[in-house]
Amino acid sequence: MTDQAQSGVTHSSAPPKRTTPREYGYAPGRRLPYVANVSWPRSGHVLLSRILRQTFQGWFGYCEYYTPRQMENSPCCGSFPCERAGLINMSKQHDFGFKAELPSDHPLIVQYRSFLPSVVSHWEQRIATSSTEDSEEAFRAFALKQALEYKTFLDRWVHSARTNRLLLPYEAFTANPSQTMRQVLALFEASDYVAAMERVIATVDGLTFVDGGQQRIKGAGIADRRDVSAYRYYDEPFFAELGTLTRTDPA
Repeated sequence: MTDQAQSGVTHSSAPPKRTTPREYGYAPGRRLPYVANVSWPRSGHVLLSRILRQTFQGWFGYCEYYTPRQMENSPCCGSFPCERAGLINMSKQHDFGFKAELPSDHPLIVQYRSFLPSVVSHWEQRIATSSTEDSEEAFRAFALKQALEYKTFLDRWVHSARTNRLLLPYEAFTANPSQTMRQVLALFEASDYVAAMERVIATVDGLTFVDGGQQRIKGAGIADRRDVSAYRYYDEPFFAELGTLTRTDPA
């Protein structure tokens, strides 16, 4: 009698069965924080929101604020900061009239841009999306009004004392989008989405307003394509005056 038989233990030569890992009935979803966004018009806000929504593939809650709050039966709360932080992760605010208020420690992204390219882009958007008269005289009046408001915007949102604020100048955003977006993801506590973000910024469509219309540049990635000296209403003395009125370091 063998030792195996004596011990009463037998060993099968069949391979062990593979078992499927047990799935427990608890799978918490990812929840991003709400971050307010205040932007000077035409400073890359639409681009930022598109990158975030594409990076998170549909589960990033965003509210454009200005259009939704005017719609009948709109889910938009119409408030700033947003009161639906459980559903919305970022909302838009230009602070027209300089009445918006936000606690000094509230998480915040501030987007801004050098004045001259921003005002040219803003004018092109206005004439493309409204019945605004397009003339050199009308552009000059608009630009002078915007110039008077530019410094106030920077004083309220860029130069004021705040914590939990990410400053996002357009020039830095377009020059190094990867580094900029890494800072944005960190604010949303989502640094593990860097790889997904990198794929988006490499192929995101370029959008710009030129000659009274919007142009989409398919898969162009991110770049600062605005040359104000080539603008149809460019006048060196007038643009120099605008530069003097708004002289401040936007970086």
